[in-house]
Amino acid sequence: MNTHCRMALFTPLPPAQTGTADYAAALIPELAKRVDLEVFEKARGRFDPSGFDAVVYQLGNNPWHADIYEMALRHPGIAVLHEPNLHDLIRGMTAAPSEAYFREVAYELFGKEWDSVRNSGYSAPGPQPRTFAMLRRLLDSSRACIVHSVYAAGIVRMKGFRGPIEVIPHGAGTATQNGAGAATPDAAQYRQRLGIGERAPLVGIFGYMRPGKCINECIRGFQRFAARRPDARLLIAGKPHPEVPIESRQSNVIALDHLPAEDLDGYIAAADVVLNLRCPSLGETSGITMRAFALGTAVIMSDTGAAAEYPDDICVRLPCDSQIEYVLGRTIEWIFSEPDIATTIGAAAARWADENCRWSRIAERYADFARTHSSAVPSQKHPADLPAARIREYLGQWVETGTDRARYLEDHEERLVRTLQVIPAGSTEDRILELGCYLQITPALRTLLNYGEVRGAYLGQGGCDMKSIIARNGESFFCAIDLFDCETARFPYPKGHFTTVLCCELLEHLRRDPMRMLNEIHRVLKDDGVLILSTPNAASMRAVSAVLQGNHPGFYNRYPDPNGESAGDSKHEREYTPAEIAKLLTAGGFVVEHIETSPYGNVPLDTEAGRRALAHLKLPAELREDCIISVARKADLPRDPRPSWLYDSGIALDDRQ
Repeated sequence: MNTHCRMALFTPLPPAQTGTADYAAALIPELAKRVDLEVFEKARGRFDPSGFDAVVYQLGNNPWHADIYEMALRHPGIAVLHEPNLHDLIRGMTAAPSEAYFREVAYELFGKEWDSVRNSGYSAPGPQPRTFAMLRRLLDSSRACIVHSVYAAGIVRMKGFRGPIEVIPHGAGTATQNGAGAATPDAAQYRQRLGIGERAPLVGIFGYMRPGKCINECIRGFQRFAARRPDARLLIAGKPHPEVPIESRQSNVIALDHLPAEDLDGYIAAADVVLNLRCPSLGETSGITMRAFALGTAVIMSDTGAAAEYPDDICVRLPCDSQIEYVLGRTIEWIFSEPDIATTIGAAAARWADENCRWSRIAERYADFARTHSSAVPSQKHPADLPAARIREYLGQWVETGTDRARYLEDHEERLVRTLQVIPAGSTEDRILELGCYLQITPALRTLLNYGEVRGAYLGQGGCDMKSIIARNGESFFCAIDLFDCETARFPYPKGHFTTVLCCELLEHLRRDPMRMLNEIHRVLKDDGVLILSTPNAASMRAVSAVLQGNHPGFYNRYPDPNGESAGDSKHEREYTPAEIAKLLTAGGFVVEHIETSPYGNVPLDTEAGRRALAHLKLPAELREDCIISVARKADLPRDPRPSWLYDSGIALDDRQ
């Protein structure tokens, strides 16, 4: 036993009916060979973390994790996120009274407690969709984090976590591979239990039948295939969920309840194909998928979230759209059109799982990470991977001293730095669009954030400009900038074209229809794509102080000189509060990840009058910096194209003509 690291592991264990319990049961024997391990199934009120070098918490959305979540808040340690979204867990923990849930939503949005924002004009948020990723309180109390995919790591970073993150693949292996001494599953035996012949097509759906797993869509897709193959059978094996009523089953659908691990492996091995769709995805890595990989069973999954990272030859990925039932039916038909298609895919999956996901390798990475980061301090809020000093140095290379660009950088430096810090990192496959592009931070999107395609847009009457600039260090940057009116024109890009869209310091200039712009941003973003929006804060400390001193609260409160160079400048039409930005993005079909405020530059402002007034009125001083910076994800949610709080009589100018 390795005594160099004493580890406390908090996790559910079988017979708890959660995939995390099965995960832990497979991990623990290997982990115990590498660290001095003590396992806790229940949170202990008198637990003393000082007796351990590392405290590790396995976290998921099943109610079995509620006590473990509370323990992770009391004693910061390493959080293992099996999905980068704990909304279902927290919703269940705060079901009564409802205000407890509102408190968690407010903290997720603003990083502040409910009492500090409830009196600042923020209306009660109400129930949020399952895609609202509630992680912020846990991450603010965690020393380090383990996830199973690069996708999940990106979500954690987008939440502002600055601590160490390790991407450790989900383990894969049968009971025999885990060293438990059980026999390799006999697929023929399990087919006999179901009364299915050796050659009859068998399609399986396994695990907890919770929302988002597209169970009924899978049934209907299977029935399209079964209409051509009457001998085909669909096996649904797993605990039902009260929010997912299964449509009436036909004679070719077999239903089983929760299965013990050995039977689960047996039925997966017996199946020709496993269906494991997620729409919407919560970013989870499926334990069922990993079992199927290890057993050499072909898997059909959604092409979204973490699943998009698997090699192309080890699974079949389908888009999550309105045609899923038809496409799924035809895909199943294709797999069974030749006898070796499913076996070829399954064999490739088994090789990949053996090379990358053996539990011995997973345990070794756990142990190494725990030893390295056992003394890390809890994460601070609103951090970033990119150091501010590095960003400032890089942006400074693109401006000449004494020019208008240099003065703009000085006035907006803090805002520009923070904006770059909250943008998710890209890859050569990712596209990013900057609305209102003036090439101030645009080169950094390629060089610092690694986006493969950087596109710009600016107000104009159509067409495209090619802009180029050269930095003082010799780096050159070229960018295509499309010219159109974002309030009236259809954006010249196809649906789902961009991974990320920036809408920075543009919203406040719109005169006609801001919701039309948000609708177009929603259209051109990929599923789960990210919108970064920044705009002046109408409720800033500067604005409060200005009013108290008899001045205008807005940044732009003067007319341009009719005879001067600024005569055509676009001034601010409407400024927003943080609460309004949350409502605006929600109305546009986005899930708001978080909202913060930031200064624009380094020039100190006289805000003492505002601070005294807020203190006298017992109003919060939080979220009072000059610039609102928000991060939101595209979701398939109901949209309100004409919010009554924003539009006069509920109609836009275009509708009056």
